[in-house]
Amino acid sequence: MAYNQTYNPDALPAHAEPEQVAQMIGAMQTGPQHHHNQSKPSRPSPNPSSSGVPPRVPVTSAHMNKPLPAPAANQHRTHPLHPSPPPQNYGFGPPPSQPVRNRPQPSSRPPRSPNPPLAVPDDDPQQLFPLFRAANTSHTGSLTEMELGSALVNGDFTSFHPKTVKMMIRMFDRNSSGTISFDEFVSLWRYLAAWRELFDRFDVDRSGRISLQEFENALLAFGYRLSQPFVTVLFTTFESKGRQRNGPAHPAKMGMSFDLFVQACISLRRMTDVFKRYDDDRDGYITVSFEEFLTEILQLQD
Repeated sequence: MAYNQTYNPDALPAHAEPEQVAQMIGAMQTGPQHHHNQSKPSRPSPNPSSSGVPPRVPVTSAHMNKPLPAPAANQHRTHPLHPSPPPQNYGFGPPPSQPVRNRPQPSSRPPRSPNPPLAVPDDDPQQLFPLFRAANTSHTGSLTEMELGSALVNGDFTSFHPKTVKMMIRMFDRNSSGTISFDEFVSLWRYLAAWRELFDRFDVDRSGRISLQEFENALLAFGYRLSQPFVTVLFTTFESKGRQRNGPAHPAKMGMSFDLFVQACISLRRMTDVFKRYDDDRDGYITVSFEEFLTEILQLQD
C-alpha cells in the first residue's frame, strides 16, 4: 500500500517534478559510488539516412555535457543534433577559412582534417535552436506531434513512445495550440534532461534500460510503498510497450527505456493525484461510485 502510518501521502506526487526529486533524495546512491565514475558503454551509432529526414537526438542529462573524443576517420556521424553539434555554419558555426572565390579546385584541396571534439547539446537555447529547426520540417516555427516525436529518441536511438510524446505536448503546450513553440521546447528539453539524470542514477548497471529491481528502487526513493506484485504489474505494463514497439524481445532490449520510465512515473503520479482527491482521511482506502470511477478513468486518457 502506498500510504503508511509514518509517511505523508501529500508528498507522493513530488517524484513527477524531477528537480524536486533530485533534491529530495539528495546524495542518495542506488549502488556503490564507483558506478557513477566509471564510463558507460558506448551508445550504438545511428544508421545513416538516405531519405533526407533530419537525424534524431537522444536526451542526455546536463552533467553529460562534456567534450567527446574526435571520431575516427572512417566513422560517419549522421546526427547533427546530438551527440554531435550542428554542421559548421548551421546557425552558429565558424566562417569559412577563406573566401569562396579563392577556393582551390576539389582535386587540389588537401584532405579534410578530423572534426574537432564534440560537445553534447545542453539546455542553452542557442544550442537547442539548431535541433529545433532541423526537426521543424514544416518551417512553421512550432513542432507538431510528429515533428517532436522525430526529435526525441532514447540513448539507443529508439523512438519515444507516441504516448510519451503526447504527454510532453500536453504538459508544455501552454497556449493549447497542439504544437510546441521554441520556448516550450526549451522547457520540455530541460524537463527531460532532469529526468535523464534521475534515470541514469537508477540505471546502476549502465545498460541504458531500467530493470525491475532498478524500477522498484526508484519508486522507493520517490516515496512509494507498493507491494512487490503491484510493482511487477506496473513495470510489465510499461516495459511491454517497448517490446511491442520494437518487435520480439532481444537481450539487449530487455528493460524499460528512458521514455517509458518517464511515462510510467508521470502516469503513476496522475493516478495518485486522482486517488488523493477521494482519500480525505489519508488512510489509503477510498469509496467511489461507479460513475465517479469511470469519469476519473476517462480524464486520465490522453
